[in-house]
Amino acid sequence: MTKIFSNFNWKAQALGDHAIQFYVPEKMDQAMISEIKCFHDFISSLQLKEIKDIIPSYHTLTLIYDIALMHEPIAFANDLIEKFASERKTEVATKEVNKIIEVPVCYDENFGIDLISMSTKLNLSIAEIIKIHSENIYQVYCLGFMPGFAYMGDVNIKIQTARHPQPRKNVSAGSVGIAGAQTGVYPMPSPGGWQIIGRTPLKIFDKDPAILSKFKMGDCVKFYPITLAEFESFNQNEL
Repeated sequence: MTKIFSNFNWKAQALGDHAIQFYVPEKMDQAMISEIKCFHDFISSLQLKEIKDIIPSYHTLTLIYDIALMHEPIAFANDLIEKFASERKTEVATKEVNKIIEVPVCYDENFGIDLISMSTKLNLSIAEIIKIHSENIYQVYCLGFMPGFAYMGDVNIKIQTARHPQPRKNVSAGSVGIAGAQTGVYPMPSPGGWQIIGRTPLKIFDKDPAILSKFKMGDCVKFYPITLAEFESFNQNEL
C-alpha cells in the first residue's frame, strides 16, 4: 500500500467555447503519463453531467463540456484541480501495475520496408534493429492521429530514426513504425511517414464500441518477433 501524492502543478485554460484544457508545464515522462491517467480516471469517476468527453494527451487533459450546463468553466476547472489534489494527498491505494500487452510482429523485409535503409543509416544489422526494438517494453503515451493509433515510447536511442520527409500515400494496417523516440502500430490503412520495420497480424482497432482500440493510455506494450509462416497462419483468437 502506498500514499499517492501529486507532484505536478496543474493549470487550466479555456479551449474554444466548449472545452477546458488542463496542462502541466513539466517535461513529458512516464511519471507525467501516470499522473494524467490518474486525473483522467478521477474525473471519469465523478460522472459529471456537464462533461461530454475527456481527452488525455502527453501533458494535457481536455474536457469537452455541454455549454448549456457549464456557466463558469474556469472556476469549474480549478475546483476539479483542488479536489484531485486533495484526493491524491489523502487517498491510500494499491499502486497500479499496468498490464503488458504482447504484440506479435513479423519483421520480414516484405513488411519491414524501411529495415534495409535504416540498417545503412544506423550502421546496424537488421537482426540488431529487430532485437533492440523487440527487447524493450514501451508505454502508451496517448492515442491520436487516427482511431486506435497509440504513441509509445521510448525507443532505444540506437534505433531512433526520423520520419520520412515525404509521407507515403498508403501504409498497410498493422504496420509497425518508428518516428524518433516513439514507436506505434497503424490500426488501419493510412498515409504515413514513419519508418516501417514490420507488421503485426493483430487487429488493433475494431468498430465495435465494446472493443475499439487494442491499447489505452498507460498500457505497457512488448513486441515479439514471429516468422512469416506464423504471420500467415495467425489466429486472432490466440491472444
